Amino acid sequence: MEVRQGLVRRVSDGMAWVEIERQGGCGRCAESGGCGRSCEANAATYCLPVKPDVGPGDRVLVSVPQRAPLVAALMSYGVALAALFCGAVTARLLAGESDAAVAAGAACGLAAAVFWLRHARARASLLLSVTGHVDRVHPSKP
Repeated sequence: MEVRQGLVRRVSDGMAWVEIERQGGCGRCAESGGCGRSCEANAATYCLPVKPDVGPGDRVLVSVPQRAPLVAALMSYGVALAALFCGAVTARLLAGESDAAVAAGAACGLAAAVFWLRHARARASLLLSVTGHVDRVHPSKP
């Protein structure tokens, strides 16, 4: 489990915007042929579910399970791809071999995936399986 320290910037409706300093990536960020992203340049802000006693200015520990990247990738890409194919196949079965109907079915499937993903991200239980949890370190202001 990956654990990093962060600073709560804002809290609203059981969600906190936590700023986490980025750690070095591959070590080739500044080299030619490296990623060029400057992984250590600035902090990243994440919106995470928190307990009611966490407030702005609190230092917290954010823990992320090892399977989180896989779950996030499957939710983002896997659901969209599966819905796209299901929409295309359904349209082909219903409308025959019309290319326009298959394209419209694929677009409807993709739209359904986007709708589902937007609503699934709002569920804290599903979000916790991806983001882990936030533990309070100490309530002092920075």
